[in-house]
Amino acid sequence: MSDDSLKTILMQYFQHRTGKENATPREQVLRFIRIYDPEIDDRRLRKLYSSLPICSCENGLFLPKRPEEVEEFKAYLMKGWGPLLAERRVQIIFSFYPWLKTTQPDLFSGFNDLDDIQQAKKTS
Repeated sequence: MSDDSLKTILMQYFQHRTGKENATPREQVLRFIRIYDPEIDDRRLRKLYSSLPICSCENGLFLPKRPEEVEEFKAYLMKGWGPLLAERRVQIIFSFYPWLKTTQPDLFSGFNDLDDIQQAKKTS
C-alpha cells in the first residue's frame, strides 16, 4: 500500500484520539496499521507520521488539541533531536492546525473570569 494511503488511514485513526490524555502506544498503532500493510515496521511507521500533525509523548501518539500539548511536544523533541527537527515537526502541526499557535495575542489578558470582563465593559 502506498505511503499516502497509509497516512490517510493514520489520520482517520487519530481523529478520535485527540489530546495527550488519549495517546495511543506506538506498538498498538503499529498493530493497527499492519492490517493494511503487514510488512510495515516501526521505522517506516515513524517516517509516515513524521510528516503528519501527530505528536508523541511517553504514553504514545496523539493529535494535539491544545497549544500546551504542542509546546510540550516541542520540548520533548528538543531533548532528543534538537531544535531543527523540533521546529520542523511543530511547523507541520501548525500547517494542519494553525489555531494551535500560541503566538496569537491573548485578547483577554488581564481578565481572570467573566465577571472581570463584564466589569471592564461597564467602566468603558
